[in-house]
Amino acid sequence: MEVHAHTHTPRKNWTHYLWEFLMLFLAVFCGFLAENQREHMVEHQREKKYMESLVSDLALDTVMLNQGFPRRDGRIKAIDTVFRFFKTHEGGRSITGKLFRTIRRTTYDLPYRRNNITINQLKNSGGMRLIRKKNVADSIAAYDARWEWLQYYYENHVKTGQIGQDFAEKLVNANDLLEAYSDNATEAIVSNIPDSITIRINTIYLNEHLNFLMRQKIFTRQDWNLYKHLEESAERLLALIKKEYHLE
Repeated sequence: MEVHAHTHTPRKNWTHYLWEFLMLFLAVFCGFLAENQREHMVEHQREKKYMESLVSDLALDTVMLNQGFPRRDGRIKAIDTVFRFFKTHEGGRSITGKLFRTIRRTTYDLPYRRNNITINQLKNSGGMRLIRKKNVADSIAAYDARWEWLQYYYENHVKTGQIGQDFAEKLVNANDLLEAYSDNATEAIVSNIPDSITIRINTIYLNEHLNFLMRQKIFTRQDWNLYKHLEESAERLLALIKKEYHLE
């Protein structure tokens, strides 16, 4: 009868198991650190991309705001021209085509619409948490809040412009403009009205119109000052982001 001898494997020391556990732990821990580091790198890259995009938006904001200031100055100048005319032509019952165009100029300037694509993405997608620099995050929030607050002035801008147009239409006698209206082939209402044409006015609306223009003049000055502060805020934020993120 054949007898099989039992082979005995030596028992492993407890330190061997401890070493295996440590190696496994270190492998898992290092993997966790690597993944965590990768996530941080991705978030930092996203943060910088957001800042680059915001710099572009802010640059467009400052260009738009600066374009609007001379347009507002032109509106105030037109209002003052109307005041001077009726001061020197008290009781007058007609105006020239040139003054009619000036009256139309009192009804508009340049409405401001912000470039808010990046800020909306930061707010709506939780991107604000990516901004590690508190001074930048606070400045972005303050700039956004200032724009939101000035939305009232944009709405008032549209409303008062429409009121001014209604006054201008009530003030002038359309019969004196029918030929120009008929010949007009452009999108502009006053593009083909000659300077020398005489246009009768409906004086019943003149007093109310002049008082409204004074209110419009004050509002336009307030609007100018408020948006000037906003433009300065945009330039400060632009400089801060470029400095903190080393952007050109």
